[in-house]
Amino acid sequence: MTVNFTAPSASEFSVKPADLQGHLLIITPVEYKTGISTSLGEAEAIEVNLVDLDTGEQHHSVLFFNVALRSSLKPNIGKQVLARIGQGVAKPGKSAPWILVNATDNPEDVAKATAYLAGSITAPATSAPSASPTSEVVITPEIQALIDKLGAKPF
Repeated sequence: MTVNFTAPSASEFSVKPADLQGHLLIITPVEYKTGISTSLGEAEAIEVNLVDLDTGEQHHSVLFFNVALRSSLKPNIGKQVLARIGQGVAKPGKSAPWILVNATDNPEDVAKATAYLAGSITAPATSAPSASPTSEVVITPEIQALIDKLGAKPF
């Protein structure tokens, strides 16, 4: 029996807050991590999965090290956060921090996110290639809970 294995892909793309500035995002914090070894020593980060509703791209296992992003997402682990990434006010001698701007107050943003979750819009290409030419909607328990909460009809 011959088995053909594929080597792992080199991950040269990593999404950063600057790449997402101003974009409407559904962010699902997964886990708060401590003791991450970096070139600057040990650090803390929050791991998130996110959907960029402006581009349709999905990003999984993204680590946000920024203090403001970590702080606003940590209490929401396992929930879905609807926000845009913006920049706060810089302190003297520092760069402006990346922050989350609440998008739940904007009915158009909420409608776009709800439609995406309900599968009524087709997102542009995702960050990962699909396994087949047909697109398959994957509904995680978290997404299903949100759809149920919103009273959306099954598709």
